Amino acid sequence: MIKCIGTTILLHAVDKLSPLHDRAVELLQQAERQEWMSCVCYQSLARLTKIATDPNRCKHPLGAAEMEKVIDAILRRPLPVVLYPDDNIFRRTLRLMVKYPAQRGRFIETHIAATALAHGVKTVVTADSAGFQAIREIEVENPFETLFA
Repeated sequence: MIKCIGTTILLHAVDKLSPLHDRAVELLQQAERQEWMSCVCYQSLARLTKIATDPNRCKHPLGAAEMEKVIDAILRRPLPVVLYPDDNIFRRTLRLMVKYPAQRGRFIETHIAATALAHGVKTVVTADSAGFQAIREIEVENPFETLFA
């Protein structure tokens, strides 16, 4: 089964000061070793860049050159596979938002789910389970839940 790596996993992996950094890096290493098949949506890379470089959203933001190295490292690896959206996926996103009213304020998460589903991926690995919970077609795995149980 292939799993889609969510933005929050990537954020914790690049934020060396995050208390979840080691676990996030471990997950990415498992994916790279092919312990499980992985993908990442293009939107997650864009969102990662937006958040990780924004001093209003990140305590220790990355500079543009540093961020470029992070994204380049992801794109150069065979895994995770990057999934790209298209016009049909945009429409699918809107249909999911109609079907699941709780998603109306969560366009990005819904767009990621629509992209994953369009590529046959039904599992998202994320620290933000709430962002995907309403979408019944998606299974959500939060690898950090057991750390706080």
